[in-house]
Amino acid sequence: MTLAGETFRAIANSSNGTVSTETTMTFVSEGEAGILGVYRGGTIRAGAVVARRTSDSTVEMLYHCVTATGELKAGQASARFAEDADRRLRMHLDWQWLTGDRTGGRSEWMLES
Repeated sequence: MTLAGETFRAIANSSNGTVSTETTMTFVSEGEAGILGVYRGGTIRAGAVVARRTSDSTVEMLYHCVTATGELKAGQASARFAEDADRRLRMHLDWQWLTGDRTGGRSEWMLES
C-alpha cells in the first residue's frame, strides 16, 4: 500500500481533537525521506504531516497545523490502515498533542473515492 496521492477525510474525532468532518489529509509523497502529507478544511487552515512506516499497515507521524481561529498546534500519532466490511480503506489514529494540554484521543479517516 503506497499512500502517495491518497486523500482521506476525517469521519470521527475525540472531543478534544481539532479536525472536523470537513478536514481532508492528502499524502503527497512517500519514499526514502519518509511520508509527507498536508491537511486542511473545516477547523484547519493549513497543516502538514511527516511520517515513517513501522509496518505494512502502520505509520508513526508528527503533525502541526494552524487552526481556523489562528491557533498553532502540534502532535504525534500512530496510524493503522485497514479495510472495513465494505472494503473501504480507513485510517485509525491514536494521537496526542505535543502542545497545549497534551491530552490524547482517537480519530478515524476514510479514503475518498
